[in-house]
This record gives sequence, C-alpha cells and structure tokens, in this order.
Amino acid sequence: MSSRGTVVFVVDARTIGVTPDDAVLADAVRRRGLSVRPVVWPSSFVADDVVLIRSPYDYVERPAEFNSWLDDLDECGATVLNATPLLRWNMHKGYLDDLAARGVAVVPTEMLAQGSTRSLAALLADRGWSRVVVKPAIGASARQTISVDGADPSSLERGEAHVRRLVVREDVLVQPFVASIQTDGEVSVVVIGGEITHAVLKQPTADEWRIQSEFGGVSVRVPVTAEHERVVASVLGAVDGAPAYARVDLVGIDGELHLMELELIEPELFFRIAPEAADRLADLVLPD
Repeated sequence: MSSRGTVVFVVDARTIGVTPDDAVLADAVRRRGLSVRPVVWPSSFVADDVVLIRSPYDYVERPAEFNSWLDDLDECGATVLNATPLLRWNMHKGYLDDLAARGVAVVPTEMLAQGSTRSLAALLADRGWSRVVVKPAIGASARQTISVDGADPSSLERGEAHVRRLVVREDVLVQPFVASIQTDGEVSVVVIGGEITHAVLKQPTADEWRIQSEFGGVSVRVPVTAEHERVVASVLGAVDGAPAYARVDLVGIDGELHLMELELIEPELFFRIAPEAADRLADLVLPD
C-alpha cells in the first residue's frame, strides 16, 4: 500500500476525474481511511503506489503507447490492478481464440490480420454467415463497429469498404450477428476477487442492436443464475492469472450462453446498482 495512503485511479485525458460509477468505488476506498487520486495515463509511479486501471478509454487509439506504459509500470514495481500481464492479454480480442482453444463457449470469431486482402464476402461464404458484426480487434464502446447484412448488396458493399479502411492499420474482428441481443439482451456478470458479486442485463432500444448507453441501451440488475455461475467459472478457469475485477459479457446462441467479451481493463462494473461490489473491491486495495 502506498505510504501516502492513496489509491490511484487511472483515467484518460477526456475523463480526467473518476466516472460516476467509479465515484461509488472511490467513496468505498475513502471509508477505509485511504484517499483517491485520479491520474491521467501515461504517468509515472513508484513502488509503493496502488494503481487501479479504471477509465483509460483512449488506450484503444494508442495501444502501442499503452503497452509501453505497462512496461514502465512493471519497472517501477507499483501494485497494479488488474495485473499488467492480464491487461496486455486482454487488450486484443485475439484472447477469444485463446479461450475457445481452452474449451470456453465463445461467440464464433474470425480475425482478419492487419494487411489482409481477404474479402468480407468470401469470409461470409466460407462460414455460412448471413449477417455479421465487424469491429476492430482492439476496441471499446462499439468503436468502429458496424452490422453487415450479407444478403443486402449495399450493406455488403459498405461492410467491405469498412473492412478495407480498418485492416490497413489494425486487425479486424468478424462475428455472426447474435440476434438474441435484440430480444433477450446481453448479461454482464461482475466478478470481484474471484467471487461473483452481481449480474446486469443490458438491453438495446427498439430497432437498435448496440447495448451501450450512448446508443440508448438500458441496464438493470438481475439475479445471478446457476448457468451464469457455470459459464463464468469456465471462462475465468481458462485465464492465466486471477483478475482482481472482471466483467464477463454473455449472450445466448441456440439456447446456450456464450462469451461475447471478457473485460479486464476498464469495464463499467455497475457499482451504482451494486454498491456492495465496490466495498469488496475497496477491501482488495487495503494494506496487508
């Protein structure tokens, strides 16, 4: 624990302060006699600092710089949550392939490597997919994410152009469109210190498929089910290392829950509707 009794919340230059959700966590930390200091990355730290990676959202636009900054954190010896090896692994959605290879039920995924010349039409034909979602392999909050209907020539043309723009500079992810998101939503299961604390159902508005709040999506707390517990155990059991916090995003495919994304860097953890989870994470940063 920092000798100054301070916990650093890493943010980006646009956020500057803590988010409304993390304000609940900050209050929980302060109730334990510690102070909270939002710090914009990249910044320097020392060995006795405790550093919570909370809202550096712009890392997706500067991944090389973020990786280099993680190296600096390793060298200074600060306590970083989540640990830097987990952050590096989780930055690129190639981790989905890793988890699938370890037996986790993952939404089917095709990766187009940077510089690939493979057409989206050929990919859809090879996989037998009629509608897909295209997004960067390093991304957040639906950045550069579109839906493409392969049966609609104009939609497919737009999708091809989008892939060509992205693949010039980064890897691109292509997944089948999961229709259940529009009808049933997506469930985020939050895990703190290895234990499930709560689950949140995220649903899009009518005629929308993106569940993020900036697109009108709404989130409500729901009971944690045995199926949530089973799938989350499968996901986290396949991860090298135990995250201090994780958000496991699940969607239904043919009646079975599949992993959409495992969020270990800067996920919203919905502390405003589950403040006891903030208390649990605050306990993890207390001095031994």
